[in-house]
Amino acid sequence: MRNLRKPNRPMAILLPLLISTTTIATSYAHEGHSHKHRPAMSPSPNNTSRFITISTDGDGNGFSTDKQTFHWKHRSDLGTQPDAMIEAARTGLHNNADIDPKTGELITVVKDYGLVALDSELKAWTLIEDQDQHFAAGMNAHGMDCFEFDGQVLYAAASTNTREIVISNRGKIVARLGSPTGKEFDNPTANQYYANGGPFVPCDVVWLPEAKRLVVVTGYSPGDFAVSAERIDGTWQWSGPAFGGKQSEGGPFNTAHGMEVKQVDGLETIEVASRGHGRIYGFTPSGAMIRLKGANNGYYVQLPDRSTPCNLSFVDDKSFVPLLNSLPDTGGVAPVLVLQNNELIGSLIPATYDGLGFMHHMHGLKAFDRNGKLYAVALSWPDGNKDKRNDGQIAIFEAVPENPVQ
Repeated sequence: MRNLRKPNRPMAILLPLLISTTTIATSYAHEGHSHKHRPAMSPSPNNTSRFITISTDGDGNGFSTDKQTFHWKHRSDLGTQPDAMIEAARTGLHNNADIDPKTGELITVVKDYGLVALDSELKAWTLIEDQDQHFAAGMNAHGMDCFEFDGQVLYAAASTNTREIVISNRGKIVARLGSPTGKEFDNPTANQYYANGGPFVPCDVVWLPEAKRLVVVTGYSPGDFAVSAERIDGTWQWSGPAFGGKQSEGGPFNTAHGMEVKQVDGLETIEVASRGHGRIYGFTPSGAMIRLKGANNGYYVQLPDRSTPCNLSFVDDKSFVPLLNSLPDTGGVAPVLVLQNNELIGSLIPATYDGLGFMHHMHGLKAFDRNGKLYAVALSWPDGNKDKRNDGQIAIFEAVPENPVQ
């Protein structure tokens, strides 16, 4: 393990114009980090009134709130993976993970390996016992949500390659939802799309605890809808609202890729990361678009230019947004954006850390609070170049506080 050291220069970070226009002078120590300093991320030309560059010579691995500054420390001592799991994940982790609400474990599916859990102390990954063989038969958990319903904890996985939503009770499958037939939803356009044989390719799935339904985005298909599923008479089935649609055909989405649900001003709100044009949208459970904090006149939050958001993860008022591709000033590797109330306050660039150079595309990220500490678990996808393949690692980072910002 390398010795800690602190660079003499401040970290690159973008802050909202409303907070400050002065440079924040803060030093950072990164265990096992090569400190390849790079310029701050450029703001979107559509958002030049909202973001300014505070500093231009840091490494981009930290964030600042109005009271505290944090740097990201790679916790290589956490998340030990079995050799077989690493080997199965070596071709890429094109997936996401979520927290079991009762056990505190982190849950995902590794293609050709199975349903896995990271224990609540974040020490080691293990295969879940007595799971259905379907999880190790090639399905991919591109999106993952763990939720409580009717006295049980259920895991819902959006599998892009098998084109289904798989719902299980700790690995015992209770439902598999394939393509809708076109008679299920309250949206005639979505119904017609599926009735005409339009492909169904689910990208992500979330549970709405108040509405008591699943919502699924389908950005890898020409329809690009968000569709709903409910348990009716003891059976999970497609039913209820459908909204969105491909932008070129009248919808707001351009590859709706990831989403998450949270309370916004007392209202259960679905936030959707639309990858193709770098936007975040907000919707009610019935599919009505709402204006998010920080949104422009088009209701959506526009991320920095060339942002390709893959997923969303929320902790309190912060959002963590992994990007598939690099930004102009991130050295050819993809960052995770950190936002507070949808204003950019920092980033995490995993590939700049020693031993994580293969993490060129940030596909999945789950951020969470554990015993008062903020952690982020990052899953990466390769870029197709044989010399830059994913090496099967899932990286865990801890947000370490520095001295309060003056």
